[in-house]
Amino acid sequence: MRGGRTAVPATEDSSVDRIARSILVIAMTRMGDLFQMAPMAAALRERHPGCRIGLVAYREFGETAAGLSLFDDLYLVDGQGIRRMVFDDRISWSRKIARIRAMTADWNRREYDLLINLTPNRIGTLMGYLVKAREVRGVIMTRDGFRAFYDPAIAYFGMMVRNRLYNDTNLVDLFLRIARVFPPRGLVLPERMDIPAAGLPPGKRWVAVQTGASVAIKRWPEESFVRMIAHFLSRSPGSGIVLVGSGEEDVARNRRIVAALEDRWSSGRILNLTGQTSVRELAGLLRSVTRLVSNDTGAMHVAAAMGTPVVALSFANLFYPETAPYGESHIVLQSRKPCAPCGIDALCLNPVCREDIAPEWLAQLVAHLEEPESSGQDLRSRIAGFLDRKSPGSQLMVAVSGWDGRGRLRYRPVSRPPMGLPDLFRSLYRQIWAMELDGMPLDWGAECDLLLEDYEANSLSRPEWEDFRNAHLEIGGFFREGESLCRAIREKVEEGIPDDGARQCLEDLTRELEAIDKRIQEIGWAASTSAPLASLFEIEKEAVAIEDPLRLLEMIQGVEHVYRSGHLRNERLIRLADRWFSFMESLYVSSGGRGETKREMGSLHLL
Repeated sequence: MRGGRTAVPATEDSSVDRIARSILVIAMTRMGDLFQMAPMAAALRERHPGCRIGLVAYREFGETAAGLSLFDDLYLVDGQGIRRMVFDDRISWSRKIARIRAMTADWNRREYDLLINLTPNRIGTLMGYLVKAREVRGVIMTRDGFRAFYDPAIAYFGMMVRNRLYNDTNLVDLFLRIARVFPPRGLVLPERMDIPAAGLPPGKRWVAVQTGASVAIKRWPEESFVRMIAHFLSRSPGSGIVLVGSGEEDVARNRRIVAALEDRWSSGRILNLTGQTSVRELAGLLRSVTRLVSNDTGAMHVAAAMGTPVVALSFANLFYPETAPYGESHIVLQSRKPCAPCGIDALCLNPVCREDIAPEWLAQLVAHLEEPESSGQDLRSRIAGFLDRKSPGSQLMVAVSGWDGRGRLRYRPVSRPPMGLPDLFRSLYRQIWAMELDGMPLDWGAECDLLLEDYEANSLSRPEWEDFRNAHLEIGGFFREGESLCRAIREKVEEGIPDDGARQCLEDLTRELEAIDKRIQEIGWAASTSAPLASLFEIEKEAVAIEDPLRLLEMIQGVEHVYRSGHLRNERLIRLADRWFSFMESLYVSSGGRGETKREMGSLHLL
């Protein structure tokens, strides 16, 4: 039946040996996210040799998607038109589906082996519902119009958006998890695009600079770029600067920057190619430069896909573990101010986080990176040595990317900032999610080593954890109580058709469950370390979608499992946190109270 689905998505185990010949990806999202799909597309081609991959994207990003050449088929959607219709209450649900089916007829009438839906909003969910596919990964919609997150990775996606401070998963790795593929051996972009190198003037090492960003608050100030470029050119005589960007704002801004530097640097050391490159030409240009210095933009992800190292400037509501360039040897600079990063929907009128990067300091860092590498010295050691000589100040965090030994990307601070609760719990949650989503064993001994190397761990003490611990104990009690109530409801249902007294009992138990859910949500609001647990609980409970009312017992069992999972996650988190603080106290005692944090050898078996 077209427009429906004959089966729930297959599990990873059931699809291991299945080769997909036709794959459709629905990704109605931002330009940068499209570039971040490059590793997923590469991995799909490795996993499914000879497959044909189609992409559904917003029309406004048509040039970007076409320039990528990652996909064999491109289907562009009028997002604004569909959005207006979907949220128009005057149009019935059936008419909305009929209209959207007609608007997307060029691709929703086909049959696919695999559908990967990376768009968890209402529009993306509806789009996926119209596709007939043998297997579905990501977001789906039930026949009665509810979203369903059968895939744990897409449920994590929803949780991550709400609790970014506690997320340590790059968006690329999340896409790979949703598609159920391992990181590719190599990125697909250079191979499929066959881009010639840009014809930059010879005799110089060219550094690209992207001064724009989609939102003004995410841009480093124009004057800061002027000072940084001037200082860099004075310190690195063998280098030149290439300004890149697109759009009228970028063009005007970079013209002003060139004008401000022209008197001092008019000898061909600055090239302004803003607005003069297509996506393919930009990719070729970024492959030809030694590195890119950039705000958080799509160009940053193009450079990463081309294998060019990036120095990324992260401001406002951007948070580097989620959006930073994918691949090793990238550098991210982010403020450590208490308000950074902003909330996802916050409107900041005083973006002081942009002041934490001194232009002269950044110029010195980039000039240092352009110098010949010392034999046997890795990037992290080079940066650490530079920071020892040129401190960026206590408010700036400097992190370098690399692989974690399990095939996932990880940005590790080099500047050793003081550890806060979000830093610790981001690591704790990383371990828990690796166990749940990847089936990885706990490796907490190695994790302790990394935390002690990356942070000033003595800055965080047990009393700071105690209030949050009480909140975790409370939310754990509600998870257990909810599981017990579900068990009671299940037993009542198993008894058969209820009489009036039994129905009243069921109604009372259901109201108790609703009150428990409200308390779980309130604790998540009040105690930030428990917020990921509360958010994921809410998403997973929504995902228990049973279309057939005769399968009520199955739905109750599913909800019972959600409460049990929340309880187990919370117990693991408490035990990991308690063991961390006990371990730190033992280190303090063994060091004679000197506060040394050099970890003793030996594994910590926590769970």
